[in-house]
Amino acid sequence: MALFAATASLTALSGCLADDSGDGARQETALRLDEASPVGVSNEFSTPVDAVDHAGRAAVRTAVDGGEATVSGYYAPGVSAPYVVTDDAEYYRVRTETVRSVPATGYAYTVAVDSVDSFLLGPPSSVPFADLPEHDRDAVRDAIGNASLVHAPHYPPFEVTFAYASAERRERSRFVPGNDGQRVEWDGELLRFAFDGERSVEIPTVAVRADRVASSQGGFRRAVGEARGRSVEGLTPDQRAILDAAIESEYAEVAPHSDAFAAVIDALSTDEGVAPLVRYDGEWYFAHLDRPD
Repeated sequence: MALFAATASLTALSGCLADDSGDGARQETALRLDEASPVGVSNEFSTPVDAVDHAGRAAVRTAVDGGEATVSGYYAPGVSAPYVVTDDAEYYRVRTETVRSVPATGYAYTVAVDSVDSFLLGPPSSVPFADLPEHDRDAVRDAIGNASLVHAPHYPPFEVTFAYASAERRERSRFVPGNDGQRVEWDGELLRFAFDGERSVEIPTVAVRADRVASSQGGFRRAVGEARGRSVEGLTPDQRAILDAAIESEYAEVAPHSDAFAAVIDALSTDEGVAPLVRYDGEWYFAHLDRPD
């Protein structure tokens, strides 16, 4: 946890935030602090295990249950946040590592989604999704991530690449050049597959591990704050006034910034930008810093 240093590098920071657009326009740097409740931090930084994308869902569940899982496929497992949460509010940090990779030929298809009921004279001929080989069905689900999205109104076309390290799976795949225009019926939706091209790809094998970090929303907020946040202490009256204004609504200045504001920005800055969580007077806040363009 970083302490608020009164000796922050003010001159360098003020210089990098100065308006160099050349048009004479005065642009502001604005700071806002919003309450970071335990629920809010959970929603912002964690993904429910059941919401992990299809490619890695089973592996993440295995890792959370205490095992190490590996998964192979063109679509590597991933989560939208580095943490997952179970139904009983157990939080885990998920780590993935590619342990090997093999070359393969991939066949890219563009998939358009039409409702079966949208055809006035009845839908054209198609094959049921369930009749596809399991690895083809998995590739479609992996490409979408969340299978329920295919039912969204006017879901835009998306791309699926069918690529398998196994020669047996390649031979059994229903998606090879020459199958342009193939239609597949999936739960009331008609998927139209159009061949886009053949390409060389890599098929990774990924190890998935999970380490428990908290067993409650409050504990998770502390864990994220310790890992990614900033604790501000030893403030001058001017610095406190800036933070209080940022909590009330927003605090903004144009460059060159006052020493107090430059010190606040310096204390909250990280290599990636501004710290996402700030602890001030015993409370946690989401930090938002808008800099001049």
